[in-house]
Amino acid sequence: MTWGAQYMCYSCKKCGKKYKYAIDLIGDFGEDFGKCPDCGSDGTLEFEGPVSPETSKYEEVE
Repeated sequence: MTWGAQYMCYSCKKCGKKYKYAIDLIGDFGEDFGKCPDCGSDGTLEFEGPVSPETSKYEEVE
């Protein structure tokens, strides 16, 4: 069993930003979940998983 936050990590095709959303915030963000926090474009999912070296490369959206 995994403990801790699970993230979905994205990159933006439009502005190049790398960002992540905690999966437990899907309900809070609704249809905006996965969108770039800077430009609002849909992101490309690159990685999904717990806190790890891979997720540390992405800025967390809160």
